[in-house]
Amino acid sequence: MSTRCVFCTTLCTGYACTQCNQINRGLKFTRLLQRLEKCSESIMYYDEINFVVQRVRQIESIMIPLQFHPTQVFDEKKHVIDVEAKKYLEKATGDIHHLVPVDVIADGNCLYHSIILLMNNPSVTTSELRVRTIIELVTNENYYQTMYSQYVGPIDIAIKAICKNCTFSELYEIAALCNVLQCNIQSIYPKIDFQHYMAILNNVFTPVPPIIANCNISILWSHTLNEKDARETNNGTWSPNHFVPLMSPAILNETLHGIISAGKVIKR
Repeated sequence: MSTRCVFCTTLCTGYACTQCNQINRGLKFTRLLQRLEKCSESIMYYDEINFVVQRVRQIESIMIPLQFHPTQVFDEKKHVIDVEAKKYLEKATGDIHHLVPVDVIADGNCLYHSIILLMNNPSVTTSELRVRTIIELVTNENYYQTMYSQYVGPIDIAIKAICKNCTFSELYEIAALCNVLQCNIQSIYPKIDFQHYMAILNNVFTPVPPIIANCNISILWSHTLNEKDARETNNGTWSPNHFVPLMSPAILNETLHGIISAGKVIKR
């Protein structure tokens, strides 16, 4: 029985044509995202996106869970401090001001770039993380709709937007990535023009049961411009257009290591 390749839509006998079967993992996810973006432009976008997602979920090699063991400590040889994000971090509340905001590419995929920087796995791409996020949101659509639609609107509209590469991420994506990565994500939002409905953005998000988190990461809602310039480009109001990962400073890690090495751990 002939069907269409899930990656390029040419006729084939399985889920993929011979050519697409041979391409590498990164290119497969690039093509899947292109396919999903095309679906999102259709009048019947909801059904078309769901159809592609259900087919992709049947491909075991694609759906193998990611191994996520995040790098937690800032390394000045590998990482660069985001100076603007550091100013925004100072305007956030909680025990987070010691953390270091790390510079990532600001191209609309910044949430996924943040994850990749922490992941330190060159084989994983922003396209893969975006596609996995879409699959997660479609698979557990009712859960996310119930939990977050009152804050960020209908989930079907959000999924339609996420299918377009380089679209800035929102709350749904952070929540879904908890399941994709099997981790807790601390979302930190600066207290700028703060409204009561923004409280949800300052939260620790956890995977959907029965998935249990293996680790914790922190992400800051930020902006590529300083607050004054950001307001001038947005009719006097401030809203984020960037995400950066937060890491522990190396000095704290080295100090703790030195204390332990010197045998100066105080037992109570």
